[in-house]
Amino acid sequence: MIKLNKKVIAFDLDGTLAESKRPITGEMAKLIEELLKEKMVVIISGGTLKQFNTQFLPSLDKGCFESPDIKNLILLPTSGSQRYEYDLEKKEWILTDIELFPENLKEKAKKVLKEMIDSKLYDIPDNPIGEYIEDRMTQLSISALGQEAPIEQKKLWDPDQKKRQKMKEVLDKELPEVTMAIGGTTTIDILPKDFDKAKGLTRLLDKIGMKIDDMVFVGDAIFPGGNDYSACEAGIECVKITGPDETKEVIKKWIA
Repeated sequence: MIKLNKKVIAFDLDGTLAESKRPITGEMAKLIEELLKEKMVVIISGGTLKQFNTQFLPSLDKGCFESPDIKNLILLPTSGSQRYEYDLEKKEWILTDIELFPENLKEKAKKVLKEMIDSKLYDIPDNPIGEYIEDRMTQLSISALGQEAPIEQKKLWDPDQKKRQKMKEVLDKELPEVTMAIGGTTTIDILPKDFDKAKGLTRLLDKIGMKIDDMVFVGDAIFPGGNDYSACEAGIECVKITGPDETKEVIKKWIA
């Protein structure tokens, strides 16, 4: 167990603080609120700010948004290609950084993804629940069962990541101009070239005048090709967990 001698604690959202697309529990919210009293807490996700507004923020105590502690909370949607910080006076989240995804390159990526889906070579079903491809402005996300598929189905589709590894190998050749990483249970995230979660986290550290050694990162997709793995490759100290229940135990030990 890594001792909590860090100034910044970063968490992945889906699969780490919460089950895929589900809200964090009340217990998890209270643990995060305790951390905010002493540390800067960063939440990074492949999802958009909308996902934070449905999955994370509503579970926090309303008093949290009246306290100066809220300044210790940083949100990094779309793998850190966007950054939001809370304005206590305006009572809203303010976009403070963004990495744009060129539209022509995004359209090329969408075309390649659609061809992959139509090829029937990757065990992608014909009846998605929600859209296969979601344009998150600074990131594209392809979910093989559809963006709104139930978590129970998602967990069964590709538990060892082999299907998505096969897809990623092809996409890497077809789209060398972008960066791709496996995330969640059925997802591949696509970002501008050389941008990943590590880039989002290190940009934040540069902004606040801290170093890699000041941060610890907790995530579930810490494996080669996983969208949390880049943080470890960048030299950030990492804690690999298997799900939200394990994350709770990690935080409890740190608080204790």
